[in-house]
Order: sequence, then structure tokens, then C-alpha cells
Amino acid sequence: MTKKKTGRKAESFTRGTPAHARSLSNHRVLRAFGLFGVVLLALVSSVAFGVQWRVNNLVEKVDVSHIVAAPTKPKDAQAGKSLNILVLGSDDRSGENGELSDHASTSMRSDTAMVVHVSSNRKRVEVVSIPRDSMVKIPECTTTSGQVLPATERTMFNSAFARGWDHGGDIASAAACTINTVQENTGLTIDHFVVVDFAGFKNLVDALGGIDINIPEDMYSKKAGKLTLKAGQQTLDGTTALKLVRARTGTGWGLQIGSDLKRIERQQAVLTATIQTALHKNIITDLPKLTSFISSGFAALKMDNDLAGNMLGLATSMMGMNTDNVYFTAVPVADDPADRYRVVWTSEASAIWASLAIDEPLDGESTIECAVGPDNGAGTGTGEAGTGTGTDGTGTGDAGTGTTDGSNGSNAQTNCIDPADTLSTNGSTDGSTDSADQANAN
Repeated sequence: MTKKKTGRKAESFTRGTPAHARSLSNHRVLRAFGLFGVVLLALVSSVAFGVQWRVNNLVEKVDVSHIVAAPTKPKDAQAGKSLNILVLGSDDRSGENGELSDHASTSMRSDTAMVVHVSSNRKRVEVVSIPRDSMVKIPECTTTSGQVLPATERTMFNSAFARGWDHGGDIASAAACTINTVQENTGLTIDHFVVVDFAGFKNLVDALGGIDINIPEDMYSKKAGKLTLKAGQQTLDGTTALKLVRARTGTGWGLQIGSDLKRIERQQAVLTATIQTALHKNIITDLPKLTSFISSGFAALKMDNDLAGNMLGLATSMMGMNTDNVYFTAVPVADDPADRYRVVWTSEASAIWASLAIDEPLDGESTIECAVGPDNGAGTGTGEAGTGTGTDGTGTGDAGTGTTDGSNGSNAQTNCIDPADTLSTNGSTDGSTDSADQANAN
């Protein structure tokens, strides 16, 4: 890791009259003024006490607290219905976002995509990350101007957002093309969408007063605004948290691999830390705090009209939820045979989408999902939080080690993510290689 030396040059001071060298007359003036201030404060306090006594004795006090109705909590307009919310992180580098980025631009891309499933009883949330370099079918898409963009059979997933923006010139077109693509490839119905840009994410974290997260090892990323983090427990402000979720190359916590899958792992860890911080500070369970947080932190977010109108209602209906019921995973992928810097979804992705479609938990107990590509061996794993596959290997361990040496029966991708345990980076082991998008390295 590149280390930067820091130091302070000794400042030169001009010699002058010491601060304590006041004249006697100044001391007397200050002392007189101080005595006068004390007397004035005493008089004011006495008068205030007298006024308060008279008010308490002259004003008729009436208690209505026991008969006034309690304030009405916002109602969830979609109560009893499970929801699929597409959350997109936009690489917008215009305006304030350009100031937070390493360079300004008028273009917009999406470097993060997550399907957030909220259960019908509002007690469970599943978050499924979609690697941006997934090769998928992009269906026909119509922009807000009426231009019809033709379907493409095999394109990188994040191209959907870019095409909508480049031809439509607005968030609505970009989001619509991405929603169409998700629905086409998953079979899910996307009920709502949220687009988070640089400024929006920064504001969310700052509205919480920062987030607490455990950094597994020293990190440095020159391309992510010279991100520099020491290993251990850290409280990150909005700007630093933004650098962390954007970082793709560098050293520490998988940055040296330059992998989109490792970046997903870091992003999910940051989201977990954000949720835990919000719950720790009683943001979710305290309606006034929640209202203030949404007002300040959500100001820079973009979302559909229905979700915007139901945000407080949805949030209040989820007050009883805790982080044990928030489950993070990623689409199971394998290396693309045509391009090792791209990935394709495996058959196991279908099981995830099928479970979400009928509102079934992806994993009732575990907080780690290990997915492997096709044609692997039939080996099975044991352990409280992990499973393993392979020809002759097993995975064991409370910490959720998913695979062991020799467990990958083919060249298929092994993708294991445990965002809750930020001290462990054992996502995959020998024989398993994360895909790297060198052309889009951040």
C-alpha cells in the first residue's frame, strides 16, 4: 500500500505583547464590568422568577392530554403486499456530484443495482445485488420522448441505464430501461425504483451523523479520491463512505483484484453498517427522528411518485424489523465463456427470483449466500452459516467459509458474500476467480 508521509512545518511567530500584560486600568474596568454583569444577571433572574410566579398563580391551567387523540402515524398505502424496489446507484458527475467525483461530466451511468424485496408483513428484507458486468438480454425500451430503443440479446447489464440516459436524457428513461431489463431477466414485477447519486448517498450518511463500520485491513485507492482507511472500527462521514462504495482498484479489502463482485461485497457491508447505525440511533423507531432523517437525507434521491408518497408510511410499517431480518446476497454468476471480464447468471439465479416472486425467504437463518456455477461436483458443506460445494471438498465454520481448496469442480465462478462479517474476506478460495472489468476499473 502506498503510504503518504504527513507532517507539519513549524509556524513562525512574531514576538509581541503577552496576552497577560494588561494595564491596571484595564483590569479595573473588566472587574467593574464583571461585577455589574453579575448584579444585572441577579436582577434579571429575580424579575424572571417573579414574573413566572405571577404567571403560575394567575393563569388558569387546563390539562387536555388525556382526552386529545394521539398524532396519527403515516399509513402504509401498500400494506399487506410484498414490494420489489429497484435501487440504482448512478455515476452522475454533473453539478454537486461532479464536485464529489474525480472529474465532472454530463454523462450518467449506473454502477450499482440492487433488487430490494420487502416482505408483505414488513418483517423481512432481501437485497439482491446485480453485477453490472452481467451479460443479459435488454428488451425494447421507450424513452420519455417516445423514441423506441431496439432490444439487444446479449449486453452488459448496466448498458440499460446508459442507453436510456443517452437517448432520453433523463432519469425516467434510464430507470425505465433498467426496470424493463430486470423484469425481462428475472420474471419479477418491479413496483418502485430509487436512484441514488453521489450527493444523495453522501447526504444520507451525513444525516445519520456518519456510519460505524469495521474495516478488515488497511485500504488505499488513488482513483476513489485517494481513499485511505486504516484497519479496525471506523466512523465514516458521507464523503469517505462514498469513496468506499465507489472504490474498485487499489490495495486492501479486495481492491487489488479490481472485481465488481468484491465491490458488491464492500457496498453491502456499507449498507449493513448504515442500517445498523440507523437502528442504533433509533432513527427507524422514532417518528420525529425518522421524519427529520427522510427530509434531510432523502432530498437528493430520485424515485417514482408512488414510493415518494408512501415513504413515511412504508418506513413506519417496518419499525419492528431488525438487522437479523435483512438478508444480502448477489446473483449467482459464472465467468462468461466469451469474455473472462464479464459474467453470466447461473441456473441458481432462477431459484432466487422464484422465491422473491412468492415472497419466500431466501434464507431463514443464514446471512451468507454461496453460489457456484454449473457442472461442479456434488460435495456438500456443513456449518452454521456456510455451505460448500465441490468434487471432494466441504465447507465448514461458524464464520461462513463457503468453499475450500479443490472444491471447484470446473472453471465456474464461486461467489460467496458475507457483508455482515466485515472482518472476513473469505468469499472464495483457490480455484475461484472473481471477474474483473478492467475496461471500467474505477
